[in-house]
This record gives sequence, C-alpha cells and structure tokens, in this order.
Amino acid sequence: MLKNKYLISTSILVLYVLILHETDIFAIKNKRDRIADLKEQIEIKRDQIEDLKVSLNELEDPRALEKYAREEHLFKKDDEDIFVFSFE
Repeated sequence: MLKNKYLISTSILVLYVLILHETDIFAIKNKRDRIADLKEQIEIKRDQIEDLKVSLNELEDPRALEKYAREEHLFKKDDEDIFVFSFE
C-alpha cells in the first residue's frame, strides 16, 4: 500500500502545522502585517506629538495665543462682531 509511513506522517504533520493549526502561517502573516501597520501609526503619532509640542511652545506668546483663539475658535473681544464667510 503506502511504502514510507514516516514520509506520510511527516507530511501530514507539516500540513497540519502550516495550514490547519490555529497559529498557522496565514495567521502569523496577518499578525506581522498588523504589527507593521501599528508601527507606522506609532511613527505618525510621534510626528503629530512633535508638531503639537512646537505649536504649544509658540502659544506661550500672548499675541500668538490670541491669534490662535481668534482664527481657530472664533473668539472675539466684547466690542467686536465676527462675520464668517463660507464658500461651499
């Protein structure tokens, strides 16, 4: 019938480990891809943190803080009126 039972059992074991087991080769590849994506997101977040630190240091100046508040959050002084033009 089958001449080499060791070759057959080894091939079945390899097939099980590579494809059928819960930590098969596809799951390992998916996890590595996910790790790579997360590392990329970490680098993006670190860059954003550095940009925010620079912006925060710039906002220590009262004039820069007032400019930011007026432009980004539409703050105004008591005797001023604000008109917002939207071109959408």
